[in-house]
Amino acid sequence: MRPDVVVRWVARAWSVASGLVLFAFVFGGGESLRPTGQQTIGLLLFPVGVVAGFAIAWWREAIGGLVTVGSLALFYVWMFAHDGRLPPSPYFLLLAAPGFLFLASAVVRGRRGRSGFPGV
Repeated sequence: MRPDVVVRWVARAWSVASGLVLFAFVFGGGESLRPTGQQTIGLLLFPVGVVAGFAIAWWREAIGGLVTVGSLALFYVWMFAHDGRLPPSPYFLLLAAPGFLFLASAVVRGRRGRSGFPGV
């Protein structure tokens, strides 16, 4: 199996798993979700932007990967500007990791397509 196909399907499976975990955190608490204006910005970046990037990446890997990674990066910038710190744990990065894999798959596939040799 070609590397880009393997990476693509690992990214897809991981994105589904990450999306389910994120939805469980957002909707599984049973509490009314009424974020403040500042919190709404953070929620639009993570998890909404990240999950939107996953969905886009199923059809357009590079664009979806960029949306996911961009949302994650902006979330970190927002969090630092809002709280003066970055998340101390790797969980945000791990949940958004499929975005990096979608980008890697797009790059590998792009290189193979330009080489002129199928499968290389």
